Amino acid sequence: KMSLRVVLLLLLVVVGGVSASRNNLAKTPPMGWMSWEIFRCTIDCDTHPDACINADLYQTTAAAMASEGFLAAGYDTIHIDDCWEADTRDSDGNLVANATRFPKGMKGVADYVHDQGVKFGLYTAESPNTCGGHVASALHEVQDSNSFAEWGVDYIKVDGCGPADYYSTGYTAMGTALQISGRDIVFSCSWPAYLGANETTKPFQQMIDIGCNLWRNYADIQCSWGSLSTIIDHWGDYSEFLRQYAGPGYWNDPDMLLIGNTCINDDEARTQMAIWSISAAPLIMGNDVRNMTDSTKAILLNRDAIAVDQDILGEQGIRISPKGAQEIWARNLSGGRVAVGLFNKGSSVEGYDAEKEKATIPTDRPLTLPTRPSVRDGPTANITVSFSSIGISGSAEVYDIWAQKSLGSFSGSYTATNVPNHGTAFLRITPQ
Repeated sequence: KMSLRVVLLLLLVVVGGVSASRNNLAKTPPMGWMSWEIFRCTIDCDTHPDACINADLYQTTAAAMASEGFLAAGYDTIHIDDCWEADTRDSDGNLVANATRFPKGMKGVADYVHDQGVKFGLYTAESPNTCGGHVASALHEVQDSNSFAEWGVDYIKVDGCGPADYYSTGYTAMGTALQISGRDIVFSCSWPAYLGANETTKPFQQMIDIGCNLWRNYADIQCSWGSLSTIIDHWGDYSEFLRQYAGPGYWNDPDMLLIGNTCINDDEARTQMAIWSISAAPLIMGNDVRNMTDSTKAILLNRDAIAVDQDILGEQGIRISPKGAQEIWARNLSGGRVAVGLFNKGSSVEGYDAEKEKATIPTDRPLTLPTRPSVRDGPTANITVSFSSIGISGSAEVYDIWAQKSLGSFSGSYTATNVPNHGTAFLRITPQ
């Protein structure tokens, strides 16, 4: 049953036009770091003192983002995911943080993060309880949005986790409540991730209208090549449809970056960075910023890759070749340039089941990471992009984003040689 406060809020929307204009945020895809992929819902701080969901994790990570160059590169927000909440609301019905793990509350963490020059992201859900079983925001959208604003929240991820028939009402109420909270808060909606795999049936225009700045479309990413390659396949299959619902202020989100974790090698990490950037996807790291190899750090901090992702034209790229062992992805950039990814996918991951993998991963402890595979068995490939297929006639300059240098002028086409198995040649092509 809908609460009186939500009914009144929706009446204000319909009758009073409270949310007549949506927010003006996220003009480029958001960038930052989120805790869930590695740290999950680890609340036993005695057993896992350096990986516990507590104030120290977020404060030390924010400091590392500032000191290690991530903030300067554009990764400007730190995101607390689930399991920060107390077991119940306070006597006034307000959300509160677990007092043992967050003794200064969420405002204390936000103040510290802001002092590092980093923005502060938080998590809730449009359900009575979060996916981890904690207190969530269904029927409390106005009250909770006011709390988020008072604490200094800059970004809120709003999960599903409950009855799907409430989402249209709940996400609409949350979007409007954030609009009238008095603070600019980026609104991340997980609504479409709970509506199945068929992207063509999801209410993207409604999500844009109610103020969603980005949305999780599909299955949660798990720390494996099987998960990553399956999401890339899904994105390619629906890229022509999804591109119409991406642009400055609203973005499709294929989930966190695995780069920096040992579940994928550097070739696979470069592939994720390339495909995410071509897809105009949020670049939200799911690693331990405090403990990263130089090689993966270089991938994440590659200024040319980031520039593709953040290009002001805001056009989502697509897979322009058929699905296969080798694929071509492309994105139009400002100034008539085109970003191209030549992806040597190799053989498909047979029988991969995202839900089955997810069910095997404990959420009450940090993720156990495998030893990094240095190379994957499989042949290298020579992959050619025809300039006419990306709307360029005649000659063009080809710039290698990974090598960060021009490869020279080419006429009609360009062939990347010996692209590693699971790797991607990443190019910026400029007409001459």
